[in-house]
Order: sequence, then C-alpha cells, then structure tokens
Amino acid sequence: MIAVLGSGLIGGYVGGMLASSGVEVTFIGRSGPPKALTGGMTLMPPGEAERHVDAADVGLAGPEGLSGARTILLCTKSADTAGAADLIAARAPEDAVVVSLQNGLGNVETLCARLGAARVVPGMVGFNVVSPAPGHFRQATEGEILMAPQARRLAEQMEGAGLPAGVHPNMEGVQWSKLILNLNNPLNALSGLPLRDHLQDRDWRCISADCAAETIAVARKKGVRLERIGKVQPRIAPFVLRLPTPIFRVLAGAMLRVDPEARTSMAADLVAGKPSELPWLNSKVAEAGRETGVPTPTIDAVIALTDAAFVEGRSPRLTGAEARRRIAALR
Repeated sequence: MIAVLGSGLIGGYVGGMLASSGVEVTFIGRSGPPKALTGGMTLMPPGEAERHVDAADVGLAGPEGLSGARTILLCTKSADTAGAADLIAARAPEDAVVVSLQNGLGNVETLCARLGAARVVPGMVGFNVVSPAPGHFRQATEGEILMAPQARRLAEQMEGAGLPAGVHPNMEGVQWSKLILNLNNPLNALSGLPLRDHLQDRDWRCISADCAAETIAVARKKGVRLERIGKVQPRIAPFVLRLPTPIFRVLAGAMLRVDPEARTSMAADLVAGKPSELPWLNSKVAEAGRETGVPTPTIDAVIALTDAAFVEGRSPRLTGAEARRRIAALR
C-alpha cells in the first residue's frame, strides 16, 4: 500500500492519479482522515479526459493508516518535515520507504537524521497543480517526477498511471536545478499575478534571472552538477529569462503553457496565511553563498521583501519595475 502524507495539491494529484489506475492508496491526515477528499476525487491530467475516483476506492485515515504502508509519499510543506518524520517513525513499519516529493533543500537531510538514510528516497516534482474545488486537482504546467534510482518500481507505477516519471542518478543536481525554478515562487507572491502573466513581465524575469545566476554560481562553488529538467537547461536560464518578451515567448513557449489560474505555492501560502517556505528555498542559497564566499545580493533583497509581505499578510502587488527599484535599493 502507498500512503500519501500531505494531501494538498501535489499529494492529492499524484496519489489520486495512482489510485485511478488501480494502485492501493491511502491518504493520511495528521489529525484524522483528510476531509477534503471524503466526496471523492476528480483528476484533470493535461490532454486527457477527467478521471474520477470514488471515496470508497481510496483509503482515508489518520496517522494510524501509516501502519500498513510499504511506501510513503511525503508531500507536506517543508516546515512540517520534522513532525512528519517523527509521525512516520512512531506509526509506520520500520522498513517502509519514504519518498520526499517536497520543494526546496534540506528535507531529505531532516528525514535521514530521524529515519535513517537507507529508507529515504529523494524526489522532485517538476509541475504545478491547481485545485479549482475541494477534491479536484488539475495539472497546471508541464513537467515530470524524478526520483533516486531505488524508486524505479514506483516510477513505473507512476508512468502506468499517466504521470510522467523516471529515476535519476544525480538527485542533488536535480534538486538544485529545480530550486532555480522555485526561486520564482516568492517573486510571484510579490507580484500577486497569475503565473502566466507574471512570466510575461520582463522586469520580473530579469529579477528571476539574477537570482538564477547567483544560485548557479553558488552551486558551482559547492561542486554541484546541475541537471536538465525536462525542457529547462538551468545553465542557460539567466540568458533565456532576460530575453525581450516576444523572443522569450518563442524560445520558452513551454513555460507559458500554464493554467490561467496557476500561481506558485508561495503565492498561495501568502493568501492563505500560511508560513513561507523561504527557509528551504532562497534562504538555502543565501546560506550556501555565505559558506562558500559567493555573494547573493539579489536573493538577499528578495528574502527581505518577501519576509515583509508575509509579516503584512498580503501581497504588495508590485510591478516588475517597482520590484527592481526596491531590490536595487536593498542591494
């Protein structure tokens, strides 16, 4: 049985797609069965008809449901990783494999420290999901799921369920490359725009390019080999992002094939009053920059602006030009 701990956008969609293909899946709520899934699930994969999963065809349980898990897909927010690991240690079989499908850096290390490295599998989800209604999950962007080689069987199950998935030998490089994309998360929270509109603003893209360039420099100094993710080659991301918008639309059309409702997870967290994941995203780059002696002035300024927005509890809805001026003043 596959248990999904963290039944939000990614957990709901990935777990729902697996369940729709006949895989035994149980969704675990930390205080009881996930209420949002009690009416069943509707999955909307790109280019396919909707899939419907009756509530009776999946397991919905509290922490006790972990007792029968052979594989656990951990899809919680990074701030909840330590607590989730403790819950797994207390409730799940000792040989249950834990696959982290979380954003950012540091989650795998936290899991290994609490559960042991032998049972922890790094993973990366390269697409966004939106939920237009409770129990409804729509894949909003292109992308794939990558996991360490020991999860090959799970990757095959995902492929069989219609999820683009595979394994990769260099998950550290994959996670740093995904981080370069995730550096746009706080920028989207600061703009308050739908992601597709946000990406068509060259000023915002130039800020994202500066953040990417700083991250690439830090990764290089740390000896991390960045990896291509789908159609995204991280090493040329700063160049592509800085292109004039008409040229960007042609060369990076896949990035703009985004659901009109899609926003980044951090933008959604800001609206919902949840804590930001900055400590596992931009702040990880800034920390590594200080450790390696690589300056990260743009990332530092973005952190300051985003922290202020979360203290305020709302997006400042900056234009890209306004954001560039504020960042220049903070650098």
